[in-house]
Amino acid sequence: MLFLVSLLGMLGLAHVALGGAGTGGTALPTLPVAPLPNGAASPVPGLTGGTATGAPGAPVQIPSPYAAGSRGWVFPLYPVARAAGVRSWTLDAGVDLGGAADQCGVRLLELAVASGTVVHEGLDGFGAEAPVLLIESGPDAGRYVYYGHAAPALVPVGARVGAGQPIAEVGCGIVGISFAPHLELGMLPPTARGPEDMPAVGQTARATLSRLRSAYGAAIAARNAARAAAHQLRGQTRASAGRAS
Repeated sequence: MLFLVSLLGMLGLAHVALGGAGTGGTALPTLPVAPLPNGAASPVPGLTGGTATGAPGAPVQIPSPYAAGSRGWVFPLYPVARAAGVRSWTLDAGVDLGGAADQCGVRLLELAVASGTVVHEGLDGFGAEAPVLLIESGPDAGRYVYYGHAAPALVPVGARVGAGQPIAEVGCGIVGISFAPHLELGMLPPTARGPEDMPAVGQTARATLSRLRSAYGAAIAARNAARAAAHQLRGQTRASAGRAS
């Protein structure tokens, strides 16, 4: 229950201008909670981990906190102000995105970069709960995207998710082969035979980086727009108070 309350708190930041100490990112509408592994029914009966083999579950409609970038992806970390900037990202098999000041857990959520189905959970070197998303819309439909060093997963294997839906948290501590909390997000090659057919170092990293840069720009623009709207609202409130007095 405490975890669920914490998650609801992270997802109910509507109408807040985020960006000061202990805050950050974009105003996020109050959202319904995604299906959780604990005490929640899996969209695919009997599936709580491993690889999806049955029909996908019903789509979960949850608004994205960010618009998609020009390459079709939503930025995968929320809130954006708790994610380290582009200059700190590094290339591996995927792209390493560190949290600012080791942000992790409910303080830094991992979002689906596009709508699709979580088809697998657990990857060698990346932790037992690292999800793999099969993208089902947009220019990368049919491609697999993995979320390395995630823990815990927030949706079960087989869940269909919308772009921007929380699917995991950045794992705290050492998750898989890792020295600090971070997300390694990577895209499997078009020839991948399944969700565990991982890319070689550098094989798809630059293509992934291009999509993430575009998504990051859209997330920053959304954050700035939220700040401007909040500033305008404060100005209007002060003006109304002045006229009333």
